[in-house]
Amino acid sequence: MKIKVQYSTLIVKCLEKSVNFYRDVLGFKEGYHVELPGGGAITIMESEGGACVELIENPAFDIGLYSIGTDVDDLDEAVENLRVNGYDTEGPAVSTTVGRMAFVKDPDGVKICLIEHSEKYKEKYMK
Repeated sequence: MKIKVQYSTLIVKCLEKSVNFYRDVLGFKEGYHVELPGGGAITIMESEGGACVELIENPAFDIGLYSIGTDVDDLDEAVENLRVNGYDTEGPAVSTTVGRMAFVKDPDGVKICLIEHSEKYKEKYMK
């Protein structure tokens, strides 16, 4: 089982201001942008080293750190490994526009998003 940190997810008040900050002040590059069904949007900001910050504007969530996003090669194996070690995911794995994901909380309550990215997504965005 391989797990790699991909990004930190931040819920922001104003996506435009946050994108400008990460791009113009910190030097990140805009990766891609997705409009969410039902309102809100996501922009991935890429750092030079490969790690990203996922910015989400959505009034349904509190502003601040939402989760640490990881890429797992086998979500079912990762979930089973968690279960064997005494951790349960927060609900079942669900399909997303980029693959499948499940959330777990670490011992201190920090949300970790385990994502098994689809091959189509990997080919397009994870070169």
